[in-house]
Amino acid sequence: MKTPVVDLPNCNYHGDCFANREGKCIALTDTNFKRGYCPFYKNEDKLNTQRKSEKKSKSKQ
Repeated sequence: MKTPVVDLPNCNYHGDCFANREGKCIALTDTNFKRGYCPFYKNEDKLNTQRKSEKKSKSKQ
């Protein structure tokens, strides 16, 4: 089930995060971080690199 954008938590930490859509976080349900930064942050390039790496390691198994 898709959550309406208005119901997603605000994200004011990283505008280039893969999970940031129009200032809302599509990955997390809570964006109140005690340390003041998002521990989940990845930009699109880092995410794609990680996915390619994981795909390669799975194919070697």
